[in-house]
Amino acid sequence: MTASYGNPWAECFLRGELIFESRFLLYSLGYVLASLVGNYCHRSYHAAVKAGSPPDTGSVKALIASRPTVIAATIHSVATAAIAVGILFLYYTNNQGDDAASPWVYRGISLIEIWQRVGLPISISYFVTDCYFYCLPRKDMIIFIHHCIMCFCHYPVAHSSGATMAGAGDMEWVTWLSIVGYTSELSTALMNYRWYLINTLEENWVGFGIVNGFVVVSWAGRVLLFTYLLIAEIFPRTSMYSESQQMFTYGVMVFGHAGIGLLSMYWCFVMCKGGLKSLFVFEKKRPKVLSPQQGFSFAEEVGGKNRGGGAQLPSSPLRIIEEEAQAYKDGTIFTEGQGQARQSKKVQ
Repeated sequence: MTASYGNPWAECFLRGELIFESRFLLYSLGYVLASLVGNYCHRSYHAAVKAGSPPDTGSVKALIASRPTVIAATIHSVATAAIAVGILFLYYTNNQGDDAASPWVYRGISLIEIWQRVGLPISISYFVTDCYFYCLPRKDMIIFIHHCIMCFCHYPVAHSSGATMAGAGDMEWVTWLSIVGYTSELSTALMNYRWYLINTLEENWVGFGIVNGFVVVSWAGRVLLFTYLLIAEIFPRTSMYSESQQMFTYGVMVFGHAGIGLLSMYWCFVMCKGGLKSLFVFEKKRPKVLSPQQGFSFAEEVGGKNRGGGAQLPSSPLRIIEEEAQAYKDGTIFTEGQGQARQSKKVQ
């Protein structure tokens, strides 16, 4: 019997034959190209503004210029959610049949390998490239930490040997856990569509309220999902992790699921606390010309509110967090021009 390397991360890397890594590089190249397109729109938009002939603020170029990473972010959320939901649909369809074959095999295709060789490389490559193009330039450490946790928690599942160790001997279960967790990306895809509506609608539209309703339901679903996974799936396996001497892996798993669940609960609360009118009735934002010296901010773009001019009073850390959450709710968290104001608040 071949000796293991002691932890699922080393096991995955050293026994994975670089299959994940090669696909990671391929998908990273795609995200780099998407981010460069966003940066090109950003630079050309501001060059046109400087030349005195700004593009229509409702144009695709202006929209992308306000959030250069929107292309890559949308590709990631839609692709990973679609793959995760598709795999689970086929898995449970197989489970209902009388066929003695594994439910993880559909017409001779391994659903686990699809997740390991397509789903996870698509996601982890996005998190890494987004750190380079967004988190580090904008000094958004909260999102940077989120991306690092996602990469750290899910990477061992990319190879069966690492997944077996990460699952305390149950590779199929821990792969299922990873896939189910990624269905939460549906809420991110909906949030991106909500951001699009906030920045393109001219007047209230009933569809805006419907989309907002789905957004709130999806985030509430995240809370229920991660609570269920902790209580019904992870906690009952504590003794298995203890026996296999993988308590650090167990701790990472508990921390990751609990953290995402609590954050999702907070975001859901922020979305709802403004009342039904603010949630379902669209109010047109004041149009603005973006400054090329200012940076977009994840935390302020999610809120979608216009920040007026004038001096800003110093804010406490809790106040800053609340404003960032409000920005996430309203759709302004990604918009160019918000990051500098946010960073100035933090240093006051």
